[in-house]
Amino acid sequence: MLYSIPSNYIRQWCYCPRIVYYMEFTSFRPEYPIWVKQGYLYHENEARLWNRRNLSRFGLETGKIRLNYSLSSKKYGIHGVSDMIIESNNKVFPVEFKLDKSLKKKGGILQLVSYGIMAGEIFSKECSEGFFLEGKKSLYKICFSDDNKKEVLRILKDIRIMINNGVKPDSSASINKCTNCEYINHCNDR
Repeated sequence: MLYSIPSNYIRQWCYCPRIVYYMEFTSFRPEYPIWVKQGYLYHENEARLWNRRNLSRFGLETGKIRLNYSLSSKKYGIHGVSDMIIESNNKVFPVEFKLDKSLKKKGGILQLVSYGIMAGEIFSKECSEGFFLEGKKSLYKICFSDDNKKEVLRILKDIRIMINNGVKPDSSASINKCTNCEYINHCNDR
């Protein structure tokens, strides 16, 4: 059986692999920036509002909405919580609520793809796309390609190798990423 990796590690790994190392091997309790709390409050508000919304913006007439849905895959050894899962008659769609422009962020996209992999397995339905809801009005559809599914699996493999070896990975982060990182005081590679 595979060691189950939290899906948010995929996003963090894409930002900088050292973050996953610090999360996995240290007891550091970093100070999170203010936008983390803003994002948490936004998620709470969106979940409350979705109790009375319909699915027309997704191009669906019917479907079941599941908020803050726990997902896992024994096959791939991954788990996480999707902000929302929409289940239609023959498909399932993961949805992530975002305050910023995650569409251009590789880690956010691959985390959404990982939710799609898990949701497809759990519901035994096709999952070939997911959505980002950004801000109050923007909806972005993300199509899941074989290439980005393979990339999710490659990253999971790389994370497992790092965990099994216990070796801090090289940093792929830029100066801008490092200055915004909650682990800069422990890493300080720049």
